[in-house]
Amino acid sequence: MKNFSFKEFAFAAFVFALVMVLPQHLFAALPAFMGDAGSFLSPDHVIIGMSVVSLVNIDGSSEGTPNPGGTRNLYIVARKDIKGVWPKEGDIVNGEIINPPVMEDGKKFAEYEFPDGTFQIADDGGGDAGYQSYKHTVDFAIAGFNKKLVAEMRKHLNTSSVIVAELNDGQLALAGSSDNGLYIKSGFKSGSKGNDKRGFTAKGEQDGFMWGIVPLAPAVAAALPLLSNAVPTAEEGA
Repeated sequence: MKNFSFKEFAFAAFVFALVMVLPQHLFAALPAFMGDAGSFLSPDHVIIGMSVVSLVNIDGSSEGTPNPGGTRNLYIVARKDIKGVWPKEGDIVNGEIINPPVMEDGKKFAEYEFPDGTFQIADDGGGDAGYQSYKHTVDFAIAGFNKKLVAEMRKHLNTSSVIVAELNDGQLALAGSSDNGLYIKSGFKSGSKGNDKRGFTAKGEQDGFMWGIVPLAPAVAAALPLLSNAVPTAEEGA
């Protein structure tokens, strides 16, 4: 039978402590740093980086509640007409924007009237796992053709905008931000015969957002600074 030297015995004791004893002490200490270890490791938690997001129950059925699609009004402003950054992530609390924009002197949101059923906003939370963020999109139509409409559409060249949509349930929802506005690209078509649609179509998108389409809190929606008159329509002539 082999006789172990003192060095061999000490080395074996060290390996035993490293493999068997130390991990038990480390796991025992986890609750002190992370709360209840069992809750932390629960499958009900989603781990994003070093943060923990707990999911909650929601009712997404809309059973017994009207849930109309569509939009009523389109409010738009050049991003440079808003002071500073709006909204910031800190302005979004419990799924809504709680702080209003601070406007440059005399600047307000314009209203674009549009044919029924031609305006929508949307978001897309796409991307590979670990690289996801949100994209905001908007598209709308402007019926008619005159010099005032042409001049207004031209303002969007190389200028990005922030858009607020009034949805058919009365909520106001935001697309874009003052530091990441949507570039609106418009085009005109005359139509080829009498009953064709004559007017402008406009689309805009921007990515890299930390949030999707978000509603304005009621107090913010009520205080949204709006121009008193809408953009002239085709019926008003040249």
